Formats: sequence, structure tokens, C-alpha cells
Amino acid sequence: MDFTIRPEAPGDEQAIYDLVARAFAPMPFSGGDEQDLVNLLRERGELVLSLVAVDPEGSIVGHIGFSPATIDHAECGWFQMAPVSADTHCQRQGIGSALIGTGIEQLGERGAKGVAVVGDPNYYERFGFAVIPGLSPLSDHDAPYFRAMTLAGDPPSGTLRYASAFG
Repeated sequence: MDFTIRPEAPGDEQAIYDLVARAFAPMPFSGGDEQDLVNLLRERGELVLSLVAVDPEGSIVGHIGFSPATIDHAECGWFQMAPVSADTHCQRQGIGSALIGTGIEQLGERGAKGVAVVGDPNYYERFGFAVIPGLSPLSDHDAPYFRAMTLAGDPPSGTLRYASAFG
């Protein structure tokens, strides 16, 4: 499938909302509110990097968001990646992979020290996400699905907390 990746632009909000809702609707693990999370992150100024994949007709077919994270309550140059979405008719065509790769590259160019994600370990480990000994999520529920990637410096230790929109 042909697509390009660009930053979210003014006017994309509703298309992103609808896309995220469609992408997560069939997922058994979904709470059904991922699209609301994206809006809340945006409203609170916590959606610091938001990228979309656009098909040749100009339709948004993918989205990824990154928000700041803290480790032991300190700002530290780490980010939480979530959510990653590809439209239902476009899944398994490389959109999510391209968004993840582009997002991580852009964060690195901005001086980010690392990225964390909560999700299917088998999926995210192929991008280089791994368990970092000594680094854990705040929620024990997230622990089996928590992976991280150091982009600069030494791997941190402590408790990683997501942006306030995550609750």
C-alpha cells in the first residue's frame, strides 16, 4: 500500500479520532476509549509528537502519538508511545511499522533519551523494545507488556509514569 507519513495538522483531529476508534473496536484488550485518550493528550498539550499515515487520496489511514513520561517523578527525556493505529482495511501492510520507525527517529533527532510502550511484546520487540532491568511501569498490570528502548545515554532505572491523560 502506498502512503506517506507527515505530522498531524490542524483539521486532522476528527479523522484521527474516527480512525483510532475503528482500529481498536475489534481488539479484545481495548477499553474502547483510545480515541478519547488521543484527544485528552492533545487537549492537555501532552501529545508532543503526533504523526499520520496518508494514502494517495489524502485519507488518514494510520496514526501514532508520543507523550512525555517521567522516571521517579523527574522529567528525563523519555516518552510513552501510544496509541499506534492503522485503519482496519489497511492493517498488516506496514503502516504501523513505518509510523513507529519514523516516530522513534524523530524523537531521537529531538534529543529524546528513550521510549516506552505497553503492548504485545512479540510485536514491539522486533523494533528493538525490550525489558530494561530496573525500569518498571507504575502499574503492575502493565508489567508483562511493558517494553522500552534507550535512544541515548545509559538505560535508566526507576518507575516510569505516563502523561497525566493516561490517568
